[in-house]
Amino acid sequence: MLKTLQKLYRIKLLTPAGLYHLASAIFQSGINLMALLRFAAKLHPENIALVDEQEKLTYGDLLTQTEQLTIILRDTYHVTAGKKIAVICRNHAALIKSIFSVSYAGADMYLLNAEMSSSQFNALIKQHCFDLIIYDAEVSALINQSALNHKAIPAYSPDLPCINSLSKSKTAPGKKIKRSHSGKIIVLTGGTTGDFKTAERKPSVINFLDPFFHILVKLNLNDYKSVYIATPVYHGFGIASVFMSMISGMKMFLLPIFDKQKACELIQQHNIEAVTIVPLMLYRILSHDPVALRSLNCIISGGAALDVKLVEETHNKLGPVLFNLYGTSEAGVCIMATPADLKYAPNTIGKAIAGATIRLLDADNKEVTDGLIGRICVNSKWAVKNNDINWIETGDLGYRDKAGYYYLCGKMDDRIVSGGENVYPAELENILMKHRDIKHAAVIGISDDEFGQRLKAFIVPADNSNLHKKEIHHWLSTRAARFQMPKHIEFLEELPYTALGKPDKKGLR
Repeated sequence: MLKTLQKLYRIKLLTPAGLYHLASAIFQSGINLMALLRFAAKLHPENIALVDEQEKLTYGDLLTQTEQLTIILRDTYHVTAGKKIAVICRNHAALIKSIFSVSYAGADMYLLNAEMSSSQFNALIKQHCFDLIIYDAEVSALINQSALNHKAIPAYSPDLPCINSLSKSKTAPGKKIKRSHSGKIIVLTGGTTGDFKTAERKPSVINFLDPFFHILVKLNLNDYKSVYIATPVYHGFGIASVFMSMISGMKMFLLPIFDKQKACELIQQHNIEAVTIVPLMLYRILSHDPVALRSLNCIISGGAALDVKLVEETHNKLGPVLFNLYGTSEAGVCIMATPADLKYAPNTIGKAIAGATIRLLDADNKEVTDGLIGRICVNSKWAVKNNDINWIETGDLGYRDKAGYYYLCGKMDDRIVSGGENVYPAELENILMKHRDIKHAAVIGISDDEFGQRLKAFIVPADNSNLHKKEIHHWLSTRAARFQMPKHIEFLEELPYTALGKPDKKGLR
């Protein structure tokens, strides 16, 4: 507790000035995201808040431009409480301004996946009846073909009114925004190849404090001045990274599209100290130029499972800097592994964070004992709860060891029954990844006349390796149980991935 208080004091949150600015920000803005930005701007007005490919903004600049944008969105585009605003943008300053402005206006905000198909986009429009869409130029075709092409504002444009230009225009003197309660923030769950589900939450400073305090202490965020947010901000992990960085007064670097070379150059050029990233991105920059990453003291991985080989490679090349966050869009961040935890067990997702309670349930909704696999269920103040249901089903399977560490066994939908045995593809994936000549592996269930279902393994061989199926079967024979042995093995040059960097198993058959 003392360590937590010290860290909060160091970021000025528990100083008299910090507490005053926090109370003042909530009084001025109401309980919405603007209160967070106003608080950060009062504490760190001259600190650089955002750096993207087009501009550099201090926290003071970001606050001023966001306030101007809110007034224009309200007066010209009728963005007010009860309205539904869709935002379909990559990572850039205009997206950040839009997020805070829409929240300040009290409207509901839908953060849409920038890589969705036209059929998915039209289905969302029909389902949610958006009042306004804020979009990037690259998705103009989606907008123009939709029923809401007349209710859209580009993020950037050389000749049309856009978020970037509107935020820098001057409104009439004396115009103000009344304090309001924030509308909902809705993020989409699911990949780009299937139907999306929505997870909505209402920002609450009180509910945010527990995970923030815990993560702040574990990550030592107050020790860092800069962070590259590589994860898409339209994803729950990405937007949470923005909030965490902002309250710590960090300089946030954004690139619209992840590119391993640009990412390495950005980190090296600016001596960036922290990065939020998904495992696939980490693998690519680590393989491309590990020397360029030497300024990193904190790598925060989330959004997908870490494999043991990547954990060990990161430690060998960069030292004990890797953290793993586990959560879902509905449950929020609930489990965390520190470098020390990953040294104890490279395949762990860590321990529950303060304020989150984890239960592992069997088919009869009874808690399983340590070492047995169950459905991962979460209860916390910041989880999305519907119909008074306190426990959130994550859709994942896992187990806990006697020391309190949790381990993933894959998705519930991935589990198969082979010859009467419950079989988990993730377990075979973990075994395969221990082979020195296997770069990536993904396992799915397939139908089988004799056993009902069997496993099929897709393997990406390491560079310059000469793998054969018979050699892999022989290697597995002493490491995998009989029911875990794959019926088929297929070699690929690369696994398919979703936009969020997860292996796209729907594309593997």
